[in-house]
Amino acid sequence: MTIPHREHPLPPALSGTAQAPPDRPTETPTTAGPDRPTETPTTAGPDRPTETPTTAGPDWPAEEPPPARPDWRERLTLATDLALIGLAVTVLALPLVTAPAALATGSAAVHGRYSDGRLPPWRPLLRQYRRSILPGLPGLLAAVVLVIDLVAVRGGSVPGGPVLLAVTALATIWLAGVAALVLVALGRDPDLPWLTAARWAGNRPKCATALAGLGLIAFFLALAVPVTFPVVIGFHLFAIHMVSDRLAR
Repeated sequence: MTIPHREHPLPPALSGTAQAPPDRPTETPTTAGPDRPTETPTTAGPDRPTETPTTAGPDWPAEEPPPARPDWRERLTLATDLALIGLAVTVLALPLVTAPAALATGSAAVHGRYSDGRLPPWRPLLRQYRRSILPGLPGLLAAVVLVIDLVAVRGGSVPGGPVLLAVTALATIWLAGVAALVLVALGRDPDLPWLTAARWAGNRPKCATALAGLGLIAFFLALAVPVTFPVVIGFHLFAIHMVSDRLAR
């Protein structure tokens, strides 16, 4: 009598393949296909999401971008407009008694040009020109007296010699700077009284001195090439506005 052979299963530790416990199904690894992306296991708990560590850089202050510079076309347009303003001022000042009014009107035109980027309308400029003829006469008279005094001292008609000539020339140049600052004030506010503009200019001696130097340079440029006199006027008015915006507050 033979006893039938019964095969007993090997324990899991000795078998080649591990068997899943009865209450936990075996999980089959899935391979990500084209329609299912591979998921990366995370170690974060259910109440705390995974945070990616970031390295904080230095807290540098934000720098403003540099202002855009005008190209050659804009500069050429500005130069043309300044030349036209200088030519118009020269024509309006031909009667000589209207020279202060013409300069004040040209100053307003230059201020409008570099503030708005275009020439201002001509009707308000003509109104300012007509209103400025009479208030500008005292300034013209003072300029004529200074020139006569300078010529008299230089010719020897007045005693004093070279010392008095140098003092008179320096006073004339500085007063020309004050007059240029008066033109700047009238260009900024055409309704400003001339006497108020003169007081405002007299209280800023540093700016008046700088404008006096600019006026001296413009005088010698126009004297060297007289045909450029109208162009020099327009560019000089532009220069005194730019300098006074930085020095006269």
